Amino acid sequence: MRYSFPLIPGRFLRRKQRFLAEVELAGGARVWAHVPNTGALRGCSSPGQEVLLTHDGRPGRKTEYTWRFVKGPQGWICLDTLAPNRLVAEALARPGLPGIFKPLQVRPEVTLPQGGRLDFALDFGEKTAFVEVKSVTWVEDGVALFPDGITSRGRRHLQDLADLVRQGHLAWQVFVVQREDARLLRAAAGLDPDYARELARAAKNGVKILVIQEKVTPPEINLASTLPYDLT
Repeated sequence: MRYSFPLIPGRFLRRKQRFLAEVELAGGARVWAHVPNTGALRGCSSPGQEVLLTHDGRPGRKTEYTWRFVKGPQGWICLDTLAPNRLVAEALARPGLPGIFKPLQVRPEVTLPQGGRLDFALDFGEKTAFVEVKSVTWVEDGVALFPDGITSRGRRHLQDLADLVRQGHLAWQVFVVQREDARLLRAAAGLDPDYARELARAAKNGVKILVIQEKVTPPEINLASTLPYDLT
């Protein structure tokens, strides 16, 4: 996946609410940029961090800029939470994902009969698989942590996946780590113990866990290698 707009360097100043960040551009001008990530951005939003923006001046936008990347201690981090879904969709349309063969058909944004929605339904003929994708940007000491804020929505997704397994379907929770300095993924039990318990329960009940790390070389990002995970 490659961003088609040129990347504009700057430095992060502050975040206003969830969707706006003030950035100082290279020439000293200050602009507001859309933040395509509702998370807390732990470790990714310290004043002075280098950032890369894209510019889009189409009518109707609240700001002409979008924050795409931030420079971490060991390289660039992609903040765009839509990017993992696009990468997963591209992979499913070609060779598939590790442990998930190429399906006959991929349906995005699937609404479930009981309510709620998951990112993908995969038709394998005799079986249907459901996939939920989560973006991971928080890393401490080489450990990728999710979530970076309390997420009741994330717990509901896990419960939906476990329910689908009980109904005879296949289900995957896919975590896409959008940086290259992680060697392992864990649930952020200290921040959201309920999510950590729900993830372990879902895995025990047959929901498969897949962690994939991106190679981040702005303006391009690609799915690279799988990472191990620890649910204890």
